[in-house]
Amino acid sequence: MAHDVFVSYSVKDKTTADAICATLEANGIRVWIAPRDVMPGSDWGESIIEAIEQSKVMILVFSANSNASPQIKREIERSVNKGVTVVPFRIDDILPSKTLEYFISTQHWLDAFTPPLEKHLDSLVAILRSIITKQGGGGAAPRLKPPPPEEDEAPAHPAPPVAPSAPPDKTITLKVPTRKILVILLGLLVGAALAGGAVWWLVYKGPATQTAAEKNLALPAGISAEDAAREYYQKGKNAQDVNEKITLLTKAIELNPKPGYYYIQRGRAYLNKQDYQRALVDLDKAVEAIPNSFAAYNLRGLAYTGLDRQAQAMTEFNKAISLNPAYAEAYSNRGFVFYENKEYDKALQDYDRAIALDPKLANAYNYRGFLYAAQGKLEQALQDYNQAISLDPKLRDAFINRGYLYLRQKNYDAALIDFNAALPLDWRHAVTYNARGEVFAAKGDFEWARNDFNQAISLNPNYGKAYTNRGRVYMETGEDEKALNDFTKAIFLNDDLAETYELRGKLYKKRGDDERSRHDFDKAKAFK
Repeated sequence: MAHDVFVSYSVKDKTTADAICATLEANGIRVWIAPRDVMPGSDWGESIIEAIEQSKVMILVFSANSNASPQIKREIERSVNKGVTVVPFRIDDILPSKTLEYFISTQHWLDAFTPPLEKHLDSLVAILRSIITKQGGGGAAPRLKPPPPEEDEAPAHPAPPVAPSAPPDKTITLKVPTRKILVILLGLLVGAALAGGAVWWLVYKGPATQTAAEKNLALPAGISAEDAAREYYQKGKNAQDVNEKITLLTKAIELNPKPGYYYIQRGRAYLNKQDYQRALVDLDKAVEAIPNSFAAYNLRGLAYTGLDRQAQAMTEFNKAISLNPAYAEAYSNRGFVFYENKEYDKALQDYDRAIALDPKLANAYNYRGFLYAAQGKLEQALQDYNQAISLDPKLRDAFINRGYLYLRQKNYDAALIDFNAALPLDWRHAVTYNARGEVFAAKGDFEWARNDFNQAISLNPNYGKAYTNRGRVYMETGEDEKALNDFTKAIFLNDDLAETYELRGKLYKKRGDDERSRHDFDKAKAFK
């Protein structure tokens, strides 16, 4: 795999390493990281050496863990010997060991032990782009537009040639007819009158008074709130970062709270952040402003779906379809609600309808693939997931669903590839870490699995499935007390997990607590 950056880290710092990898790849910087990029069946050490030699930069995730790691020392030594630039990314406030200090004492340090991590990741991206550019690398994201010329640069088009000045020793006499002189004088008088009127207007009448919104946002005089709002709206609509999008759209709404489509765009942004309550507030205002907006009803249905209020979601999707019977997205979303209600035939009809209306609607294929997988039609599910990803290579959920399908087939390498592909799309997504942890656990890589489950729980402390999975790992490694705590926490969060009761029952039985063991086994049977 062609890459620019090698990430060196201790397995105990895998969470930070994954965040670095995801951020760099999201910014167009190609990364090599183990174990993701170690080809199945290849020699681990040989893969590491080759990857270091082909890198332009090595990022060292420097911590107390890496400071004591013999493997890290070997990687740094190899990097320095091959002339690869090392950038230590320090996440612990400690000094390097004497061995590491010998190799990295002269390197550029980036201290990242004060939160938030995102701020330091942005700095890391800027540093790496600078280094790669100086080395003539092409890994950083290309600039789509050339920068505007500096003031001292020549203009893109040469100015017309200037007529040569007259020699100083010759006198030039201009002969102008009297009639032309009168016309010129008359023009000067008219111009003076107009200028005087303008001065009077500015002095005595003055420019129009700015509104409160214009003053609060420090708009230039003469720019109306509505014009400024439209500009903020366009910028917000085009922004890639969801937080930036919300900030710009909020400014637009502050300046002009009337247009319903401003609320539709901000509501959509809140949906992307899974902030369903704020999304509903905005979408309610959108429907109030535009009662026939099928898009607003569809988005409001998604907000209700996220809040697990399926009946209200169904009402919204039905309304969207009644307003626009050719609206493919609403059929796809309604199909998901039918699936949640176990009305599988109706769900399939809606997915098929959505795809017939819009054959390029990636999420409809993803949803239909999920339905096929639940019905055991794995080949059809795989075809739909493949189609969804080909139509939208950034559709995170399709990668996760296909990864779970591969996991179900015990194709662990393919599953890892899909979960690793999903992470850069949203490295704060707890489900992806939990899914990848399940692959590591199935392969017997319990330390890697535990790290991923820890990350999933840190991102979503109410994620019952992740507690159950981490409890399984603790059982495998003989840490029964920790396993018991995790199973209990999972049951508290979601007490219909039959497998969790069964696992906890086995632990109680192992401890000789027959009464509690029987209770948990009975619960497990009741939920199956």
